Amino acid sequence: LVHAAATVSGRDQHHTMSYEELPNSAPRTEETRSRKVPMLITLTVLALTGGTVVVANRGGAAASVVSSSLQAKDSAPAGPRDSSASCIETSDAVMSGYDLVAYFSLDSGDSGVQGSSDYTSTYNGYSFYFSSAANQALFEASPTSYLPKYGGFCTYGIAEESWWTWETIKANGPKGDPNVWEIINGELFFFMYKVPKYKYDTLCSEDGLSAIIAKGDANWANYTSGDTDSYFNTECFWWDDDCGMPNDECIDDVTDDDSYACESR
Repeated sequence: LVHAAATVSGRDQHHTMSYEELPNSAPRTEETRSRKVPMLITLTVLALTGGTVVVANRGGAAASVVSSSLQAKDSAPAGPRDSSASCIETSDAVMSGYDLVAYFSLDSGDSGVQGSSDYTSTYNGYSFYFSSAANQALFEASPTSYLPKYGGFCTYGIAEESWWTWETIKANGPKGDPNVWEIINGELFFFMYKVPKYKYDTLCSEDGLSAIIAKGDANWANYTSGDTDSYFNTECFWWDDDCGMPNDECIDDVTDDDSYACESR
Protein backbone atom coordinates (compact mmCIF):
# COMPACT_ATOMS: atom_id res chain seq x y z
CA LEU A 1 0.00 0.00 0.00
CA VAL A 2 1.12 3.51 -0.68
CA HIS A 3 2.26 5.34 2.42
CA ALA A 4 1.40 9.08 2.00
CA ALA A 5 3.57 12.02 3.26
CA ALA A 6 4.56 15.54 4.61
CA THR A 7 2.70 18.67 5.43
CA VAL A 8 2.14 21.50 3.00
CA SER A 9 3.82 24.73 4.07
CA GLY A 10 1.47 27.69 4.01
CA ARG A 11 -1.59 25.59 3.23
CA ASP A 12 -4.49 24.47 5.42
CA GLN A 13 -3.91 21.01 6.84
CA HIS A 14 -6.70 18.52 7.25
CA HIS A 15 -7.21 14.86 7.92
CA THR A 16 -7.06 12.48 4.97
CA MET A 17 -6.77 8.79 4.38
CA SER A 18 -3.34 7.36 5.06
CA TYR A 19 -2.41 4.69 2.56
CA GLU A 20 -1.02 2.41 5.28
CA GLU A 21 -4.27 1.90 7.21
CA LEU A 22 -5.54 -1.65 7.42
CA PRO A 23 -7.82 -2.75 4.58
CA ASN A 24 -10.71 -3.47 6.93
CA SER A 25 -10.56 -0.10 8.65
CA ALA A 26 -12.68 2.83 7.56
CA PRO A 27 -10.93 6.11 6.65
CA ARG A 28 -11.29 9.13 8.87
CA THR A 29 -14.38 11.17 8.10
CA GLU A 30 -13.54 14.40 9.90
CA GLU A 31 -11.79 17.01 7.84
CA THR A 32 -11.71 20.73 7.42
CA ARG A 33 -12.61 22.40 4.18
CA SER A 34 -9.85 21.97 1.59
CA ARG A 35 -7.96 24.98 0.37
CA LYS A 36 -9.94 26.41 -2.52
CA VAL A 37 -8.20 27.86 -5.55
CA PRO A 38 -9.48 31.41 -6.06
CA MET A 39 -11.98 31.70 -8.88
CA LEU A 40 -12.50 34.73 -11.08
CA ILE A 41 -16.11 35.86 -10.64
CA THR A 42 -17.41 38.27 -13.26
CA LEU A 43 -20.74 39.46 -14.55
CA THR A 44 -19.87 38.43 -18.11
CA VAL A 45 -22.41 36.05 -19.61
CA LEU A 46 -21.12 33.94 -22.47
CA ALA A 47 -23.54 32.52 -25.04
CA LEU A 48 -22.02 29.55 -26.81
CA THR A 49 -25.03 27.40 -27.57
CA GLY A 50 -28.62 28.00 -28.48
CA GLY A 51 -30.08 25.68 -25.90
CA THR A 52 -29.54 22.66 -23.76
CA VAL A 53 -27.41 19.98 -25.39
CA VAL A 54 -28.69 16.50 -24.57
CA VAL A 55 -26.11 13.75 -24.69
CA ALA A 56 -25.85 10.16 -23.52
CA ASN A 57 -23.48 9.33 -20.71
CA ARG A 58 -21.30 6.23 -20.72
CA GLY A 59 -24.08 4.21 -19.14
CA GLY A 60 -26.48 5.21 -21.92
CA ALA A 61 -28.61 7.52 -19.78
CA ALA A 62 -29.51 10.96 -21.06
CA ALA A 63 -27.63 13.84 -19.48
CA SER A 64 -27.87 17.56 -20.15
CA VAL A 65 -25.11 20.05 -20.75
CA VAL A 66 -26.08 23.67 -20.28
CA SER A 67 -24.00 26.71 -21.16
CA SER A 68 -23.64 29.28 -18.38
CA SER A 69 -25.48 31.80 -20.56
CA LEU A 70 -28.63 29.69 -20.39
CA GLN A 71 -28.82 29.36 -16.61
CA ALA A 72 -31.44 31.40 -14.77
CA LYS A 73 -29.98 34.59 -13.37
CA ASP A 74 -32.28 34.49 -10.36
CA SER A 75 -31.84 30.82 -9.51
CA ALA A 76 -32.36 29.92 -5.87
CA PRO A 77 -29.29 29.72 -3.62
CA ALA A 78 -27.92 26.32 -2.77
CA GLY A 79 -29.44 24.62 0.23
CA PRO A 80 -27.56 23.58 3.38
CA ARG A 81 -24.49 21.44 2.82
CA ASP A 82 -24.60 17.75 3.67
CA SER A 83 -21.40 16.97 5.58
CA SER A 84 -21.88 13.25 4.94
CA ALA A 85 -21.55 13.89 1.19
CA SER A 86 -19.31 16.97 1.19
CA CYS A 87 -16.96 15.60 -1.49
CA ILE A 88 -19.68 15.49 -4.13
CA GLU A 89 -21.67 18.65 -3.34
CA THR A 90 -22.98 20.26 -6.54
CA SER A 91 -22.62 23.80 -5.18
CA ASP A 92 -18.91 23.93 -6.11
CA ALA A 93 -17.09 23.41 -9.41
CA VAL A 94 -15.79 19.97 -10.32
CA MET A 95 -12.05 19.50 -9.62
CA SER A 96 -11.84 22.92 -7.94
CA GLY A 97 -12.62 24.59 -11.26
CA TYR A 98 -9.69 23.22 -13.24
CA ASP A 99 -10.22 23.03 -17.02
CA LEU A 100 -10.71 19.34 -17.89
CA VAL A 101 -10.33 19.93 -21.61
CA ALA A 102 -6.94 21.62 -21.16
CA TYR A 103 -5.32 18.45 -19.79
CA PHE A 104 -5.54 16.82 -23.21
CA SER A 105 -3.16 19.39 -24.70
CA LEU A 106 -0.69 19.55 -21.79
CA ASP A 107 2.64 17.76 -21.61
CA SER A 108 2.91 14.94 -19.09
CA GLY A 109 3.81 16.35 -15.68
CA ASP A 110 2.46 19.84 -16.35
CA SER A 111 0.23 21.46 -13.76
CA GLY A 112 -3.45 21.75 -14.57
CA VAL A 113 -4.99 24.92 -15.99
CA GLN A 114 -7.37 26.85 -13.76
CA GLY A 115 -10.73 27.56 -15.36
CA SER A 116 -12.98 30.57 -14.86
CA SER A 117 -16.62 30.98 -13.97
CA ASP A 118 -16.83 33.08 -17.15
CA TYR A 119 -16.81 29.78 -19.05
CA THR A 120 -19.15 27.44 -17.19
CA SER A 121 -21.04 24.39 -18.37
CA THR A 122 -23.40 22.24 -16.35
CA TYR A 123 -23.47 18.46 -16.69
CA ASN A 124 -25.68 16.19 -14.56
CA GLY A 125 -26.17 19.07 -12.13
CA TYR A 126 -22.43 19.80 -11.71
CA SER A 127 -20.58 22.96 -12.79
CA PHE A 128 -17.45 22.68 -14.92
CA TYR A 129 -15.13 25.66 -15.44
CA PHE A 130 -12.97 26.23 -18.50
CA SER A 131 -10.13 28.59 -19.37
CA SER A 132 -11.53 29.60 -22.75
CA ALA A 133 -14.69 29.68 -24.82
CA ALA A 134 -13.11 27.17 -27.19
CA ASN A 135 -12.56 24.59 -24.44
CA GLN A 136 -16.08 25.14 -23.13
CA ALA A 137 -17.46 24.49 -26.61
CA LEU A 138 -15.40 21.29 -26.95
CA PHE A 139 -16.79 20.00 -23.66
CA GLU A 140 -20.37 20.84 -24.53
CA ALA A 141 -20.03 19.06 -27.86
CA SER A 142 -18.84 15.81 -26.22
CA PRO A 143 -18.83 15.87 -22.40
CA THR A 144 -18.03 12.21 -21.88
CA SER A 145 -14.80 12.64 -23.84
CA TYR A 146 -13.43 14.84 -21.05
CA LEU A 147 -15.04 13.67 -17.81
CA PRO A 148 -12.50 12.51 -15.19
CA LYS A 149 -12.36 8.82 -14.39
CA TYR A 150 -13.87 7.90 -11.02
CA GLY A 151 -15.30 11.39 -10.65
CA GLY A 152 -11.86 12.90 -10.14
CA PHE A 153 -11.08 10.94 -6.97
CA CYS A 154 -7.68 9.29 -6.55
CA THR A 155 -7.41 6.53 -9.13
CA TYR A 156 -5.17 4.36 -6.95
CA GLY A 157 -7.56 4.68 -4.03
CA ILE A 158 -10.56 3.61 -6.09
CA ALA A 159 -8.75 0.71 -7.77
CA GLU A 160 -6.62 -0.66 -4.92
CA GLU A 161 -7.84 0.46 -1.48
CA SER A 162 -10.52 -2.02 -0.52
CA TRP A 163 -11.61 -0.32 2.71
CA TRP A 164 -13.51 2.48 0.98
CA THR A 165 -17.31 2.48 0.95
CA TRP A 166 -19.59 4.83 -0.95
CA GLU A 167 -20.40 6.62 2.31
CA THR A 168 -16.76 7.25 3.17
CA ILE A 169 -15.92 8.27 -0.40
CA LYS A 170 -18.70 10.87 -0.37
CA ALA A 171 -17.52 12.21 2.97
CA ASN A 172 -13.74 12.11 2.73
CA GLY A 173 -12.20 10.96 -0.52
CA PRO A 174 -9.87 9.39 -1.62
CA LYS A 175 -8.71 12.89 -2.44
CA GLY A 176 -7.56 14.00 -5.85
CA ASP A 177 -4.93 16.56 -6.85
CA PRO A 178 -5.76 18.58 -10.02
CA ASN A 179 -2.01 18.80 -10.69
CA VAL A 180 -1.29 15.06 -10.51
CA TRP A 181 -2.94 13.44 -13.47
CA GLU A 182 -2.43 11.11 -16.40
CA ILE A 183 -4.05 10.48 -19.78
CA ILE A 184 -4.46 6.73 -20.33
CA ASN A 185 -6.27 5.32 -23.36
CA GLY A 186 -7.62 8.81 -24.05
CA GLU A 187 -9.16 9.19 -20.58
CA LEU A 188 -8.24 11.52 -17.72
CA PHE A 189 -7.14 10.01 -14.39
CA PHE A 190 -6.33 11.95 -11.20
CA PHE A 191 -4.27 10.93 -8.15
CA MET A 192 -3.89 12.21 -4.59
CA TYR A 193 -0.19 12.91 -5.19
CA LYS A 194 2.76 11.43 -7.04
CA VAL A 195 3.35 8.35 -4.88
CA PRO A 196 -0.10 6.82 -5.57
CA LYS A 197 0.40 7.65 -9.24
CA TYR A 198 3.77 5.90 -9.26
CA LYS A 199 2.28 2.85 -7.53
CA TYR A 200 -0.57 2.73 -10.03
CA ASP A 201 1.78 3.05 -12.98
CA THR A 202 3.89 0.23 -11.53
CA LEU A 203 0.80 -1.97 -11.33
CA CYS A 204 0.13 -1.18 -14.99
CA SER A 205 3.38 -2.82 -15.95
CA GLU A 206 3.02 -5.69 -13.48
CA ASP A 207 -0.67 -6.58 -13.86
CA GLY A 208 -1.35 -5.14 -17.29
CA LEU A 209 -3.09 -1.94 -18.35
CA SER A 210 -6.45 -3.54 -19.13
CA ALA A 211 -6.60 -5.42 -15.83
CA ILE A 212 -5.83 -2.46 -13.57
CA ILE A 213 -8.30 -0.16 -15.35
CA ALA A 214 -11.00 -2.84 -15.34
CA LYS A 215 -10.53 -3.24 -11.58
CA GLY A 216 -11.03 0.48 -10.95
CA ASP A 217 -13.98 0.62 -13.33
CA ALA A 218 -15.70 -2.27 -11.55
CA ASN A 219 -15.14 -0.73 -8.12
CA TRP A 220 -16.43 2.70 -9.20
CA ALA A 221 -19.51 1.15 -10.83
CA ASN A 222 -20.19 -0.75 -7.61
CA TYR A 223 -19.76 2.36 -5.44
CA THR A 224 -22.08 4.45 -7.62
CA SER A 225 -24.63 1.69 -8.34
CA GLY A 226 -23.80 2.00 -12.02
CA ASP A 227 -24.19 5.79 -12.23
CA THR A 228 -20.55 6.23 -13.11
CA ASP A 229 -20.91 9.69 -14.70
CA SER A 230 -23.29 11.11 -12.10
CA TYR A 231 -20.92 11.97 -9.22
CA PHE A 232 -17.85 14.22 -9.24
CA ASN A 233 -15.28 15.48 -6.77
CA THR A 234 -15.92 19.11 -5.84
CA GLU A 235 -14.46 19.35 -2.34
CA CYS A 236 -11.91 16.68 -1.46
CA PHE A 237 -8.50 17.69 -2.74
CA TRP A 238 -4.86 17.34 -1.76
CA TRP A 239 -2.49 20.13 -2.76
CA ASP A 240 1.00 18.74 -2.12
CA ASP A 241 2.00 17.08 -5.38
CA ASP A 242 5.03 15.27 -3.90
CA CYS A 243 4.03 14.21 -0.39
CA GLY A 244 1.06 13.01 1.60
CA MET A 245 0.57 13.00 5.35
CA PRO A 246 3.34 13.60 7.90
CA ASN A 247 5.71 10.66 8.32
CA ASP A 248 4.55 9.12 5.05
CA GLU A 249 6.58 8.64 1.91
CA CYS A 250 7.28 11.42 -0.54
CA ILE A 251 7.96 10.70 -4.19
CA ASP A 252 11.70 11.31 -3.68
CA ASP A 253 11.68 8.47 -1.12
CA VAL A 254 10.27 6.10 -3.72
CA THR A 255 11.89 6.97 -7.04
CA ASP A 256 14.02 9.58 -8.77
CA ASP A 257 12.53 8.70 -12.16
CA ASP A 258 10.04 11.37 -13.16
CA SER A 259 9.27 9.77 -16.52
CA TYR A 260 7.14 6.90 -15.21
CA ALA A 261 3.73 6.50 -16.85
CA CYS A 262 1.11 3.85 -17.28
CA GLU A 263 0.89 4.49 -21.00
CA SER A 264 2.04 7.12 -23.46
CA ARG A 265 -0.66 9.07 -25.21
